[in-house]
Amino acid sequence: MRPRSAASIKARPDTSHRRVFIVASVLVFWMFAITARIVYLQTVQHDWLHERARVQQQDSLDTSPLRGLVLDREGRELARSVDTESFFIVPAEISDVARMSAQLAPLVGADARTLQERLREAKERNRKFVWIARKLDEVQAERINALKLEGVYSLKEPKRRYPNGSLAAHVLGFVGLDEVGLAGVEQFYDERVRGLAGKVFIETDARRRPYSSFEQSARPGQSVVLTIDQVIQYRTEQALAGAVERAHAKSGTAIVLDPRTGEILALANAPTFDPNNARNSSAEARANQALQNIYEPGSTFKIVAYSAAIEKGLVKPDDHIDCQMGSITVAGRLVHDHHAFGSLTIAEALAKSSNVAAIKLGLRVGDREMYDYMKRFGFGSRTGVELPGETAGLVRAVARWQPSSMGSIAIGQEVGVTPVQMAAAFGTLANDGVRIAPHLVREIRADDGSVVFQASPEQHRVVSVETARTLRGMLEGVTLNGTAKLAQLNGYTAAGKTGTAQKIDPATKTYSKTKYIGSF
Repeated sequence: MRPRSAASIKARPDTSHRRVFIVASVLVFWMFAITARIVYLQTVQHDWLHERARVQQQDSLDTSPLRGLVLDREGRELARSVDTESFFIVPAEISDVARMSAQLAPLVGADARTLQERLREAKERNRKFVWIARKLDEVQAERINALKLEGVYSLKEPKRRYPNGSLAAHVLGFVGLDEVGLAGVEQFYDERVRGLAGKVFIETDARRRPYSSFEQSARPGQSVVLTIDQVIQYRTEQALAGAVERAHAKSGTAIVLDPRTGEILALANAPTFDPNNARNSSAEARANQALQNIYEPGSTFKIVAYSAAIEKGLVKPDDHIDCQMGSITVAGRLVHDHHAFGSLTIAEALAKSSNVAAIKLGLRVGDREMYDYMKRFGFGSRTGVELPGETAGLVRAVARWQPSSMGSIAIGQEVGVTPVQMAAAFGTLANDGVRIAPHLVREIRADDGSVVFQASPEQHRVVSVETARTLRGMLEGVTLNGTAKLAQLNGYTAAGKTGTAQKIDPATKTYSKTKYIGSF
């Protein structure tokens, strides 16, 4: 063997040192990189990773809060929520989907095959839970619980109940499956009444199998105290239903209003519906005609022309007016009375509902003043009553009137009103000329009973006290000697105005000779 030179022996330690240095450097760099990564993950990305892990290991179910009560003015319950049981399935725990579907389907009103496909799909997609039945009554819930099926769980959920059935249905409205208001006061004050939803959190392991759960309680909603009186509401609905039946009418509306406060004591529509089963009612039955039905009022609207003429000092109740034997021509348009009246006092003309007299008064008042008084009475504007879907009616600006328009407007044509607007207008005269905005809510209470809102309706003067009292006396004459004798009440003073308006025939776009809207 050839001996190694001294130079080669000297070089070996240097090479070894270099290799050790390189390896050590790599190890140090690697350890530094790992440390930096750990620090980065634990500081910069800590929140993101924590949330990602939580999402992978935890799921949640929203639970409906307990809605607040809806009470009448005397504190009687009109709407309340009761506890029911809802069921859901954790697909990962199901071993026999077909068998479970066959057992559950008849109890939840589902088709077994459809339920089986739904559960199998949920299992394949690793879904953590699937609703199978919501808000079941006690009997249905007991039947499911008795099966003691694997992977089937339940929780308590509130369900809205209306103990009086259809009573005040158009005022109360109704809620959907998730306890969200879809009509009436339930919708208008939904954010207050609904409360805050709760949650049920489900913890799962790496194989997505649940191992624990906990609940975050829902916060109950606020309660609404209405101006409605349950007894008056019931009697109003009964009277309206009888009147609609006797008249063979398609529909009807009745409103009871306290003119001194603007509080609506009863609001009824026919047809109506049961809010406990709103989904099976027709759109026609659910429509709130008191706020949404725009119609030409006919002779009830004559109070505007009479109020304006008396307020401006143009006439007095005992003044005579020539009714021209029942006809008048305005800008080429001929208008008739239902009888050939000659000379009548202003009071008599209102009692007998002379079109000619009302038009003559309107012409004396003038277009702009007539428009101003219509707006003062609240026509052409929403009343602000606390229900969704209210319409403003139709009052055209004076610039859009035709030369013959006063011949229509003074007698309640060429204008569109709602029943609640008409009730407020007559309430204005009953309240000595001050219009108080009609409203349905007296106060709102927190779940501890404290009052968090109290009604303070807007009010303004429309006509003087003298004019209002004069009109009241004249309207009393309508029930004593005029077209509303059937409205007389033994022991009570009654006042009002009848109205019979022709409906528009959709086929001819003209006034129908057989279809009318009658009002008082």
